[in-house]
Amino acid sequence: MTKTTKIVYGSVLALIAVLFVLGGIFDLSIAQSVYQPDNFMAELFESVGIFPPFLFISATFAVLFFLVRFEDKYRILKKVLCAIAVTISYLIFGYMASEVYLEDFTWRVIVAIAVGLSFAALTLIFFKNTPREKLRKLSIFLIFASIVCLISSILTVHVLKYFWGRPRYRELVEEGLGGFTPWYQINGFSLHGHHSFPSGHTASATNLLVLLALEEVFPEAASRKKSILLVVGMYIFVMAYSRLVMGAHFLSDVTAGFFIGFITYAVARYIYFDKSRAVVTAIMKAQEEESATEEGAAEPAFAESAAEPDARVEIEIPVIESEEALVEEKAEAVAPREEAQEAEKAEE
Repeated sequence: MTKTTKIVYGSVLALIAVLFVLGGIFDLSIAQSVYQPDNFMAELFESVGIFPPFLFISATFAVLFFLVRFEDKYRILKKVLCAIAVTISYLIFGYMASEVYLEDFTWRVIVAIAVGLSFAALTLIFFKNTPREKLRKLSIFLIFASIVCLISSILTVHVLKYFWGRPRYRELVEEGLGGFTPWYQINGFSLHGHHSFPSGHTASATNLLVLLALEEVFPEAASRKKSILLVVGMYIFVMAYSRLVMGAHFLSDVTAGFFIGFITYAVARYIYFDKSRAVVTAIMKAQEEESATEEGAAEPAFAESAAEPDARVEIEIPVIESEEALVEEKAEAVAPREEAQEAEKAEE
């Protein structure tokens, strides 16, 4: 972890601490001032804003679907299981997203099936023509993203919701603003309602921070880090604010959701990429070697032509004469000159 990263992480944690303090003091007053239960955009974010974890998990299984080797003995079974996993992830998303607009169970199931089948097909089509080498790198990143999503959005948040038992602001409105409790007070286990702390929607939005880890497997993504951070930061803020507008959460609730998503991302990235860098590097190297082997096996004609070229260029190498031959040749060249000199002396 670099010094800059430590400074950024420290600053974010300090901001979270300040927001918790403010939430402990002003939670109820802030909720009263921004509450607009009929706000269209807030309703839309409540419906479909939870998409990040479902998208990453579905994409993971879609990539694994195309990475199953042709010669694999259980190839068909593995592909079927991956396709089912992609569909189920979108089925759950469709069922949860439709809750805002549909109360009837049957219609929610119909919507879930339609979303599951159509989105699963689109996801598989999207990755169909992706080069195998890129799919291998994507699998490393997407497995990391799925781990972050599972820990923060599905396990941690939902477990805390049931055990914290904090009433939502809109529940307080229905009950005449009675029963408000600060975020640090644990009210006990609750199955029906009172699931305000922490905010699952905000944690889901914070899962988009995993996009910053793309540079770990795609170095060219480092140049887009600022743009990614800006877009993701804006989405997290809008999501958190929309939860206050809907009366679904208090300031401390969305702060807790962001904290869970952020700390899960930071710790998982440190363990997955920094502490396990040698493992990730070895996996990528093995994948590259496998890719090179597959390409070599797929193009034997090229290999043969490279080893035995049809066109051959003949080069004439001059023959170097022996030292005795050179001496004789030099003597023959000098002899006429010596005879001419002797003839001149005789005439004199």
